[in-house]
Amino acid sequence: QFTFTEMGGKGGKGSGTRRDRGFVGNANAVPLGSRPAEPQQVAVEWWDAIILRDGKYFSGPGGESPGPSSAEAREIEVIPSKITSYVEHPVPIDPPNEKPEPPPQPLKLTKVERKKLRTQRRQAREKEKQEMIMQGLLEPPKPKVKISNLVRVLGEDATQDPTKIEKEVRRQMQERQQAHDDRNLARKLTPAERRDKKMRKMFDPENGLFMAVFKIKSLKNPQHKYKINVNADQNMLTGCVLTGDTFSLVVIEGCAKSVVRYKKLVLKRMQWDAWIAGEEAPEDMEGNYCKLLWEGTIQSAHFKKFRREVEKSDASARKYLDDFGVGHLWDLGVGEPQNDP
Repeated sequence: QFTFTEMGGKGGKGSGTRRDRGFVGNANAVPLGSRPAEPQQVAVEWWDAIILRDGKYFSGPGGESPGPSSAEAREIEVIPSKITSYVEHPVPIDPPNEKPEPPPQPLKLTKVERKKLRTQRRQAREKEKQEMIMQGLLEPPKPKVKISNLVRVLGEDATQDPTKIEKEVRRQMQERQQAHDDRNLARKLTPAERRDKKMRKMFDPENGLFMAVFKIKSLKNPQHKYKINVNADQNMLTGCVLTGDTFSLVVIEGCAKSVVRYKKLVLKRMQWDAWIAGEEAPEDMEGNYCKLLWEGTIQSAHFKKFRREVEKSDASARKYLDDFGVGHLWDLGVGEPQNDP
């Protein structure tokens, strides 16, 4: 037999409550904890509330909800006009933590495989055309007579009046060449369409948006300013040129091709220690340089256009960039040492 003892006290039935006692001799026995409260019965489910007249399943005389077993309960009153033949299908929402499965990737073919498939498609198309000609559904094409195959195609007719036959053959050759040129001209894009296609390929969202940040020791040479501004406009880049007390910062945003071309300009082609011919260069132009601080992809553009050089103090320059959400870029330039990279 097992007896109850008070947890941490003396044995006996008169001391402590049943919840504070344990079973003597049973090592697996634990005291009973607080029992969970019974779930409260809701008056009505939310999906049924719109079709019930009183908003409850069972209503008593005083507006209370006595329940289905109460003697005061009456029948459920439903609003017939709320019930229709339509079924509401909730819009499925993907869970926020689970990423959707990647779409199926197309099969990558080599150049030889692509040429082979193209040849097979052309052969199948030509075979179908020949079968339709044999069945009488299509008119057979005229023979392509040229000067080189004149005798082989026309046979004896070519020797009866050679001058007339040669004139006719050249006319047919000219017609075929003109039809070929007309088809090419019909497929040719207009200058506006060609420009739109180029911009669409360059600024395709699938290719991403890129940013590059450059630090320049001194930007006093007007030729350097001109090249930086003009090339940014030509490459359709957005960003700004900001000159502070100690250095200048160039921020550009655009497609990958434009950013690569701009990097080649400022890092390889431009001579930053050069000055205007025939004039004495300032002292700070000696050892002038341009350094790439950071480059990478961004989700969206911070600038709407390319803003030309703005001269400010270091504090106001930091605040100027902070208005566009890129104030940390100025801190990146301040943290770099002031020497030639």
